[in-house]
Parts: sequence; C-alpha cells; structure tokens
Amino acid sequence: MHEDPMPADDLAAEEHDMGTDTHPAKDPAGRAFVVIHDADDRFYELLVDGQFAGLAVYGDAGDRYVFTHTYIAEGYRGRGLSWVLLRGVLEDVKARHVMVTSYCPVLGRFIEKNPEYAPLIDSGKPGNWPESRRDTPAASRE
Repeated sequence: MHEDPMPADDLAAEEHDMGTDTHPAKDPAGRAFVVIHDADDRFYELLVDGQFAGLAVYGDAGDRYVFTHTYIAEGYRGRGLSWVLLRGVLEDVKARHVMVTSYCPVLGRFIEKNPEYAPLIDSGKPGNWPESRRDTPAASRE
C-alpha cells in the first residue's frame, strides 16, 4: 500500500498548505487529523488521533479522479469531519494537478461552500456537479 500522509484542517477559517507535509494538524480540542492517500486502492483515509474516522473513494481515470463516496464512521459523524477529510483530499488533488469528476453529493456540497476548489472540477466531465456551476469561470481550469 502506498501512503502519502498529509495533515487535514479542522473547520478553522485559516487555510493550511497540506501538500506533502507529514506533520499532523490539531484542532482547538487537541485532536490530531491526518489524511492518507492510498493510491493503490484508490481512497483517501481520515485518521483522528490515529484512529480510522472516514474514507473518500474514487476511481482513477488518468488525469482525473472520479469521486463516488465519502464515508464517516458512525462514532465520528456529526462533527464536520467529512469537511476535514475533503479539504485534505482536494489539497492533495490540487498538488497532484489532477482534475475531479464528482458523483459524491457530500463533495459537491463541500465545493459549493468552498468555491476556491471549483477549478478542480473537470468542466468536460463534471459528474453530478450542479448545472448552475458548470459554466461559471471558476468551474473551468486554466
């Protein structure tokens, strides 16, 4: 299994560069978040204090990743951790210069609330990305 660890940010307002930094991020409560990319099995895993908390699953289509599911483990739901996971995922995708096709409604909502990630959506193959956002300048990558 190939793992590229990177820290994930809690829902804090400030952004963190998550590229290839291997130091875990912590939230105000002291929880450590790490997002790990498993390229062989095509998923990103969220660890909270070293424990499995969630997954984002994708298919590899060469120059783009096709995201299908985001899953947060039962004991971790309702805490905003899907957004912690997806922020880490999209920061890694951006660093890899890969486009995104989204069939995952959680990812779609995340990008709508965080439009700085909209340029990652492949305008030619957006998946279920909302029609209203497909033709905006932010929805095409330069």
